[in-house]
Amino acid sequence: MKRLLTFLIAIMPAIAMAAEEGGMSLEKGLLYLGAGLAIGLAGLGAGVGMGHAVRGTQEGIARNPNAGGRLQTIMFIGLAFIETIALYGLLIAFILLFVV
Repeated sequence: MKRLLTFLIAIMPAIAMAAEEGGMSLEKGLLYLGAGLAIGLAGLGAGVGMGHAVRGTQEGIARNPNAGGRLQTIMFIGLAFIETIALYGLLIAFILLFVV
């Protein structure tokens, strides 16, 4: 986390200079950066969450094969809820790009 914060602080002047030279405002450039981060982090979080859910379900089925159908049903419901997080990230990215 510390490296990421240092990197972002280091590239801010470069973003500002590029925005001034290219004719794009700094605010617009930061909106694009925020939209990219919104969808990227939402996708990353959803992917990690889905991986943990599937792994847990498979371990549960391996321990108790008779509960496999019930565990899979619960897993699919959970995956649907996790997927909504990624869709919210996409929605935020679209709002930043086209509404603001």
